[in-house]
Amino acid sequence: MAEQRQAIYDRVTDLIDAAGQAGVKIVCMQEAWTMPFAFCTREKHWNAFGESAEKGPTTQLLQGLARKYNMVIISPILERDDAHGETIWNTAVVIGNNGNVIGKHRKNHIPRVGDFNESTYYMEGNTGHPVFETAYSKIAINICYGRHHPMNWQAFGMN
Repeated sequence: MAEQRQAIYDRVTDLIDAAGQAGVKIVCMQEAWTMPFAFCTREKHWNAFGESAEKGPTTQLLQGLARKYNMVIISPILERDDAHGETIWNTAVVIGNNGNVIGKHRKNHIPRVGDFNESTYYMEGNTGHPVFETAYSKIAINICYGRHHPMNWQAFGMN
């Protein structure tokens, strides 16, 4: 797992370096970008990729890049929440242009279609529909399956 994660970090660092050199001010990573997209496998060992949203290695890496390029980075990861019994969440971390963690949003709708059920891996989110104020814009994050639910869009808009 460590080699796999490092390879992903190396590639993404190159991409963010290129974006930063081009003057990009907001970078949004894909859902669960720090791991293979394994949510259809039913193999719980993928939860080993879970980490702290605020202090984990992914957030630490991106905080440095955000500061270096004065950019906001949205980083959806598999969060391991030690404060709540190591609960696993599908979480987007919002990192400000000065490297601070502005906040996080946890995926609030989990697909359960036929025998495909992502709750095998993580819990439904408990962060509501936050809108984050960044140096460049307000940002709301509707993670993956949430886009199919009009009330999500409405709640983000109202906030």
